[in-house]
Amino acid sequence: MADNSEQTAIESVETTLPAVFITNGTNATGMALAQMLVAAGYPVAAGTDLGSEGAYALRAVGAVPVYPDMTRASNLFSLMVMAKAEIVVNTVVEAVNGLPQKLDNWRDNLDLVEKGTQAVVEAAGKAGVKRLIHVSATSAYGDQHGHEVDETDHLSGSNDLYEAIHQAEAAVLDGAIPGYVLRAGFIYGAQSAASSDVYHGFENGKGVKTGSGVKGWVFAGSLADAIVTLVKREFSADEPKATVYNIVEDEYLTPDAFITDLGEAMGVGTPSIGGWTFSLRAPDPVYVALLSDSALPSNAKAKEELGWSPRFGHLGGIEALLLSWRAASSYSEEEPAQLEAPEEVLALPAS
Repeated sequence: MADNSEQTAIESVETTLPAVFITNGTNATGMALAQMLVAAGYPVAAGTDLGSEGAYALRAVGAVPVYPDMTRASNLFSLMVMAKAEIVVNTVVEAVNGLPQKLDNWRDNLDLVEKGTQAVVEAAGKAGVKRLIHVSATSAYGDQHGHEVDETDHLSGSNDLYEAIHQAEAAVLDGAIPGYVLRAGFIYGAQSAASSDVYHGFENGKGVKTGSGVKGWVFAGSLADAIVTLVKREFSADEPKATVYNIVEDEYLTPDAFITDLGEAMGVGTPSIGGWTFSLRAPDPVYVALLSDSALPSNAKAKEELGWSPRFGHLGGIEALLLSWRAASSYSEEEPAQLEAPEEVLALPAS
């Protein structure tokens, strides 16, 4: 019998999966992604802006928590090197791409979107990262008067928010490493701050501003599915340098229609939806644009090239969202001691 000891030794060596660094692992997309990647065996380090509570949540799913300074490339570089990251996923744009009824603080996140993404690109290039996946926003197509748009259409620069989203994409697509941009519809999910704000507002009888623009939407888990598909791709010398995909559900809705279905699924009935007529001051034109601009982003390219499909329509996504919240609420009531944050949390200082 031939000696196959060398072949056996080679076959017995486990394949090492690339380490993944997620810039924000405690927003809706980041948490869903961290859970999926850890379950698949990937080493994951993920940032949080929620302090010890966020660090505990990441540890609970098996990820290593860190506290990045998102506008300092030197700090991000240190964290990526520490994590031995080969793939970086930038999810911070979700801060301006949650449920649009609760994005009236968009100005607070302009630096995070534009300068933060530029810092991520710079750090990833210096750290030897092989692939950068950037979550962007289909809202930045602006007002296309209800027409379909695809990845060949340019983003709007009609206001400061859309321009910041555009510049963040440009940093990724013009960077030195292979970059993928996933233009996501409005993101909703259990870890979404905007989704949570709407939920608690409805519980307390608060209304929301009206929005009649037809938009794309996506459940955070569906978006994470698309990211995982790209993470799992084998590295290649001829990997495309810059690729864009729209990641949205198959149906398009106005903000009013989505929020009405959410309120009814919650059991609070039709929520109070108010206009802008009686505001004491002129409404923020960017906030109005988020709610009123109309565009229909096609997901055909993602379906064809990634083999991706959304998990649900919006009604299924809303039900999954509410089930997650109900489960978390039941867990916290039954096991309060398990929710205490650890005293020691890994974090590198800014450098």
